[in-house]
Amino acid sequence: MQSRFVIPKLSDGCYLGGMAALNLPSPEGTGDWHLEQTFFRPRDRLSRSFISGKGCCTDTTGIFGLEEIYDCTDILNSVGILYEAAPVYAATHSRAIVDMVLDAVMRCESPNFVVLDDWMPFESSKKKVSSLLERAHKHLKSDELQALFLWEAKQVSS
Repeated sequence: MQSRFVIPKLSDGCYLGGMAALNLPSPEGTGDWHLEQTFFRPRDRLSRSFISGKGCCTDTTGIFGLEEIYDCTDILNSVGILYEAAPVYAATHSRAIVDMVLDAVMRCESPNFVVLDDWMPFESSKKKVSSLLERAHKHLKSDELQALFLWEAKQVSS
């Protein structure tokens, strides 16, 4: 399968994030993997967090730097996703989720569209998300922190 969409050249400090990152295969068994929908269909525009990082709409580099960002070029090659220039970086699934949740709360929007169980089937993966979010607490305003706590409370598996 060859992609129609070509990932544009990413600036320094930018990476595939959000659903783009969550739809790349991971060795941990996390994620969603809707490659067809994400990378192989024509698109008019990219989602807010498709490309994340320094200077992008979704940017948590002030909190985490490039932690949990990896070179995904080999994965893109293995599944036939085209890109303009290598290397291409992506957020790990944990970082992609954290970025989406923090981006929503910092825009005073609900992060409830992110359901942790949809992408993180293992407790160890969920703990990584929790650990990253805990580190972000000191960077959030009180109302943002409350929104984050409400989201976290809804993520408790039944």
